[in-house]
Amino acid sequence: MYIALSVEYGRDDQLIFAQQLGVDQVVMSVGSWDAETLASAKNRVEKAALTLAGLEGLPLDDADAAQTSLQAAGKAGIDLVAGAAHTLANRVATGRGGALVGQRQHTPFNANAVPQIIDAAMATGVQLALSEDRPGAGIDLDLSALDDVDPVEEIRSYGARLLMVRAGNIAAGREAFLNEGEVDMPGVLLALQETGFTGPVRALPPPGMAGDSAWGHKGRAYDLGYLKAILQTIESR
Repeated sequence: MYIALSVEYGRDDQLIFAQQLGVDQVVMSVGSWDAETLASAKNRVEKAALTLAGLEGLPLDDADAAQTSLQAAGKAGIDLVAGAAHTLANRVATGRGGALVGQRQHTPFNANAVPQIIDAAMATGVQLALSEDRPGAGIDLDLSALDDVDPVEEIRSYGARLLMVRAGNIAAGREAFLNEGEVDMPGVLLALQETGFTGPVRALPPPGMAGDSAWGHKGRAYDLGYLKAILQTIESR
């Protein structure tokens, strides 16, 4: 497995930020899924001497639009795509040190469209990772969902279908910093290593910290450093 940074299309400053943090791989969200935009996204990442591990945020409410998007991804040479996963609601200053935290809500999707979207991904050769376990699709696992289960058994049950991981923690139903909350982050990353996971691990948007940017530069740097430290410790065992 490897640590990746979630970035936004058109934000070259975020690619520079990834370089400065020593991250080689990024997962990008895009506003438009047309072939020209996706080709440009891949090109901008490569010009920054980084690797585009995949895209995230594929809309799952329109099968035809998703099929067109997946075809564009395949044409651009992007072979890993994650569906839209969650949004944040009701952020208030009740986190550690008054950090802004909220409740994560799953992005609604059209259940009738998902099977068609999965078929489209298979037809285009693009690996599709979803936040829910669906036949024929891969898994984009939210680690904050492992607060009350055996992480090793849960991760092992997915096998090779586990394609991407989102690192997040939760406390009393609200988002939390990675090193607090109900999920044993070192234990979960160790479980990922022990089960042979080889895909990207990227942090969820961080709690709002004092003096931080809207994108969360401080919080993302903290999360990325924490994850890299855990991974380095695990790999040195």
